[in-house]
Amino acid sequence: MVHDASLFVNWDEKEEILSSFNEDIMVTDVNGRIIKVTMGSGEHYGVKPESLLGKNVYDLEKEGIFSPAITPDVLRQKKKVILIQTTSTGKKILVTGIPLFNEDGDIQRIISYTYDLSEMLVIKEYLKELEEELSRMKGELAVLRQQNVQISGLIAESQDMKHVLEKVKKVAGFDVTVLLTGESGVGKSTIAKWIHQKSSRRNGPFIEVNCGTTPEILFEAEFFGYEGRTFDGAERQKKVGILEMVKGGTLLLKEINELSKPLQVKLMKVIQEKQFYRVGGNTPISTDFRLITASNDQLEKAVEENLFREDLFFMLNVIPIHILPLRERKEDLIALIHFFLEKFTKVHGRQVEIEEQALRILQNLPWKGNGRELESTMERLIITANSNRISKENLPLQYQQIEQAETPLIDERKTLPEVLENVEKKMILNVMKKYTTTVEMAKALGISQPSVVRKLKKYTS
Repeated sequence: MVHDASLFVNWDEKEEILSSFNEDIMVTDVNGRIIKVTMGSGEHYGVKPESLLGKNVYDLEKEGIFSPAITPDVLRQKKKVILIQTTSTGKKILVTGIPLFNEDGDIQRIISYTYDLSEMLVIKEYLKELEEELSRMKGELAVLRQQNVQISGLIAESQDMKHVLEKVKKVAGFDVTVLLTGESGVGKSTIAKWIHQKSSRRNGPFIEVNCGTTPEILFEAEFFGYEGRTFDGAERQKKVGILEMVKGGTLLLKEINELSKPLQVKLMKVIQEKQFYRVGGNTPISTDFRLITASNDQLEKAVEENLFREDLFFMLNVIPIHILPLRERKEDLIALIHFFLEKFTKVHGRQVEIEEQALRILQNLPWKGNGRELESTMERLIITANSNRISKENLPLQYQQIEQAETPLIDERKTLPEVLENVEKKMILNVMKKYTTTVEMAKALGISQPSVVRKLKKYTS
């Protein structure tokens, strides 16, 4: 049977571009007779578009081509209608019917267009994944805004710190778990950032989490994220957790010794299975991040006292790196004083120097807060200095009252060579604090430059 080609939807020149879309669009009259179709019509029903022309939707419904017909609903409601049709093959089709009115306000035509629900579900799933990715990125950016991923103040003048960095260089390229230990403020976060920037994950996020500052129930929600309905059953916006935000990057868990026993078990599960569940969720989410943990020197004690799981400790302790306190790294202490001095003179626009007496006092302080305490002290001194020099009088009173412990020159229990060696060592270390080159040191000591090099190697290695 040959049909008039004019029955196909073929808009005028201005609308001709619309006909090029291979979409399923049909136009019926008020009696349900199909009077216009596009070239894509019938595809969802398994028939050719020309076979639909002139047919009545009520007859097609009886034949089982589709069910139900949308025309009667549009005529009855006199507005846009959306419903789901079932085709003869059992396929689900989403149909939208739109009424067209004449000048008297009566329906004259009905336009309908259809979509395969399976396609819609694919789009829905894609949008869901896109939404979650955007949420993850927004959360990641929010975390990163609060952190400084730039490495600042990484000083390694002492042999101990040089050994730490040598070890760090070896392990940075391997995707293994690292456990950093040491007192608060010794630079564990700085070392972790250094590892991240030297690893294959350098272009991924670096997220730092303190396990000891957040209540357990809130920590779990922040760490794992949660679905839309959790805790008290109330509706709330779904949250992407840190484990999703850190995908492809590095996660630093500070104060890991403060993690509760239940959360220790969940962390072990994440490490072992490489997946987790959001709070209130039942869909597993895969993980991909490098784990670095940090703790004070009490972690092994916590294991002995059964406050920290031994099996988790072994998982975290693959590469242990211990960082000594500043008071045991005098060379680093001196270098850090000058580093912070230069840093904060630039930040605050002040040309400030430190006098020798004030420097000696700072060198002999215990610095229980290590680098963190030293940094805040140096900034305060630069801001509060009355002139362009930091003197003993500018130091806090408790600092000024600390008596300098000088090593006795003569010890009757030692031989003359031992005493002379001690004096020589002290002089070498003193000039090393004042001068930056071996030529300057040699001139100050009155010896040759090669001799200075040999003695430095002897007393600093």
